[in-house]
Formats: sequence, structure tokens, C-alpha cells
Amino acid sequence: MARENVGVVREIGDGVAKIEGLTGAMMNEMLDFGSGVTGLALNLEETEVGAVILGDHTGIAEGQEVRTTGKLLSVPVGKSLLGRVVDALGRPIDDKGDLAAETNYPVEKIAPGIVSRQSVDQPLQTGIMPVDAMIPIGRGQRELIIGDRQTGKTAVAID
Repeated sequence: MARENVGVVREIGDGVAKIEGLTGAMMNEMLDFGSGVTGLALNLEETEVGAVILGDHTGIAEGQEVRTTGKLLSVPVGKSLLGRVVDALGRPIDDKGDLAAETNYPVEKIAPGIVSRQSVDQPLQTGIMPVDAMIPIGRGQRELIIGDRQTGKTAVAID
């Protein structure tokens, strides 16, 4: 059974709520504002919790009750998400029906060690001959692009 803690919205503005009374909230815990609106506890202080609203914040008012869920933020993952448009919680907003997600993954997760990762064995052709010749990049690999301001780093990365 999930633990539950109840608090009250003290202040709301710009998609951020300050909540009093959620003394047992965890970092990155999902909060239930009611009416299907979910928040994310981020700023934990002694007397209040700062939460980001993941949805329509216009229906939230000062004095409204907020409940902890005991669950950390997680989103659905799987091939059914390919080509779909989803909100911050992975819910479809493209009018193409529900998702048949295979599983949920936590948003904040410790990365697997380098030994257990799949090796990069497929080249990624950028189409920029100097980059492809001097700095071969593997598909799925990260690459750091360093340079002075206004030298075209973003243009190289995006194009």
C-alpha cells in the first residue's frame, strides 16, 4: 500500500506550487492535485514543498488539498511510443488512441555500468566530410562539440 501524506497549496504561479504540510514527501515523488492533475515534488524544505505541475495548472487554487502518491516519476516506454505525441507523463495527446506501453521506467535512474552496456558497432554518417573523416561517430554514442561562440557548433550538431 502506498503511503499518503496530505498538504495544502499555499501559493501557485507559473506552473509551480508551494505546498504546506507534505512533510513526508520524497524528492521526485508524484503528487496528486485531484482532477487528474499531477505534480512533481522538487524543492523539499522543512515547512513546505515546491512542486512543478505536470499538466493544466489553471484549475489549481490556493487552499486546495494535495496528496503524495508514494511513487517516483515514471513514464511508459516501448515501441508503441514511436511516432506519437505525448505529454510530460507519457499520455498521448495526438488523438490516435491509447498507448500499449510495454512497461514504465523511472525518469531518474542510475545509468548501467559501461561493462553491461551494448557496444557501439554501427557508424553514424553525418554527411559532413571533415567530421566523418577525422572524428568517426558511432550510432548511439555521445560526442562533445567544443568551440568558441558563433563558430557553428549548433549548426554542425543539428544539420
